[in-house]
Amino acid sequence: MDSVQETSKTLPHLLLDKDPYTDLGAVGLGMTGYILGIDDDRVVKVAKTYPVENSEDFFMEHVNESNREALVTEIEIYQRLGRHQGIIHCFQTTNFGIEMVFAKQGDLETYISSNPEPTEPFKIHWILSLIDGLSYIHSWKVLVDEIALRNILVDNGQLRFADFGQSYLLPLSTNMDTICENDLTVKIEILHLGWIIYSIACWKVHKYYFFGEDRYMEWPTSDQLPPLKDLFCGAIVENCWKGNYVNVDALKQHACSLLLR
Repeated sequence: MDSVQETSKTLPHLLLDKDPYTDLGAVGLGMTGYILGIDDDRVVKVAKTYPVENSEDFFMEHVNESNREALVTEIEIYQRLGRHQGIIHCFQTTNFGIEMVFAKQGDLETYISSNPEPTEPFKIHWILSLIDGLSYIHSWKVLVDEIALRNILVDNGQLRFADFGQSYLLPLSTNMDTICENDLTVKIEILHLGWIIYSIACWKVHKYYFFGEDRYMEWPTSDQLPPLKDLFCGAIVENCWKGNYVNVDALKQHACSLLLR
């Protein structure tokens, strides 16, 4: 939190062309962007940039340019996706940022850690809403990449995908069943979603990242997986973890058949 307060004093993001967000304070930060507070209901995501001390500071300028490019791609993704109940609402995009709803209930990782366990029907609603959201995102040929508890926001009791800073905007002609973009596939997206589903079902934070340094590009083995016995959605989670769903629509069909009886 100290770093957030520190950046709120002087944010060096895109100080060109009368950036309207220059004087706003930070309420959060990510890998490539700052989240700035506009008012009680709105925030804006801007590129995370750093002061360049001299013209020979090529590394820092490269970082700044990469983060600006990530913001441009994220803007294009929000524009393509439009409005959907499973995605945080975007009010507008500008040359400088993405204005969106301020999800006051925070991210799902924090929410699970700090709130009492809900009922099974409530969990089922959340699980199905996430599956539907990812199905919609993939239908518009977008790979999210970092599908993680910290990147799912809780907004008025509903779950929303909210961070596309590392995502891939693919051609609309892309076959999502076979695409492999920078080693990322739909099955890996489903693998990551499976860990979120498991966390909701158990009401305990569990993390797994396929591209993490400790298990780079490694599918979980049976001895690495937590127990699924007696879990109401155990069959769904197991299939996510084993890569048995060809796409999210197959996952959605199976989940609905098991959970909406």
